[in-house]
Amino acid sequence: MGLPLLLRVLPLTALLSSASGETTAAIGTFADVNTECKTCPHSLCPNILAFEQGESANVTCWTRGTRIIDTTLWLRSTSDCYVTEYDLNDNITDYTSALPYCGPGSEDEDLTLEDATLKYKTECRICPTISCDTVAYLKEETDVGLTCWTSDGQVIIDDPYWMKTTNNCYVAQKNLYSKPDITYLDPCGPIPYLEIEKHFNENGTSEVDRRDAAPEPEIFAPSYLINVTVGEDHALCRSCAQETCRVERRYVFNQEVWLQCLVDTNGTWWSETTDFCYVKNTDFWQSPEGDYYRNPLCEYFEEPGAGPGNGDD
Repeated sequence: MGLPLLLRVLPLTALLSSASGETTAAIGTFADVNTECKTCPHSLCPNILAFEQGESANVTCWTRGTRIIDTTLWLRSTSDCYVTEYDLNDNITDYTSALPYCGPGSEDEDLTLEDATLKYKTECRICPTISCDTVAYLKEETDVGLTCWTSDGQVIIDDPYWMKTTNNCYVAQKNLYSKPDITYLDPCGPIPYLEIEKHFNENGTSEVDRRDAAPEPEIFAPSYLINVTVGEDHALCRSCAQETCRVERRYVFNQEVWLQCLVDTNGTWWSETTDFCYVKNTDFWQSPEGDYYRNPLCEYFEEPGAGPGNGDD
């Protein structure tokens, strides 16, 4: 991995002074991947710190929490936050022997929750930018549970706020029917750049809330509510993606239109707009199906967790 010598030669243990004057053993380690140090040992808990790959940490005790791949073991750092053992360098074979148990209270999951409903088809992402992997494709009218908020996400139209959901992924606030009252929600804290292949977090919520992970489309890596302009005298927005479907709305020349996703009808590309009707892509100045926009296919939203690789081969 070519890590600096300082990080590869970490001290096995250190003696740290507590507030009571007692000394406790701490084990030095470092993050194998970008990861989060949380208020509690569960994936849905807010973050206190974001560790970058190779960043060092001292851990003082172990506890149990969300299962990550094959382990439920989490470790409390000297910064009083919890990180999954799976994301740390495997320089200790058995933390449960080398460190004390943090205590039964450490296993509690203390979350703030608020209900919301999606107004548009939405990609729920592992971190709050459109370059982050999609965890689930969620249809409009889907009810979601919100656990925390961040104002440091990628700006969608004019809104930088994203909300973490009980699906253990983030949705843009712009895709909700209404702005949640964030005074009832915790801030999410610092969020590192994460990748699904390195973070298979099972969030421990109910089957109703949980969604299957969906890999990125090979051709159309999803974007998020793209805006285009009408390039014809008018553009007809139809009830389905065919010329024979009922006209629901007319857009005029040079009108700005916001698009959600793409439909391929026998080789002709259509886009579903935020008015929930379909326009032929040839009616726009731009080409929404092109690589520049990378808009997702509408079929990915037909059922929770749908996406390329989730269906039959």
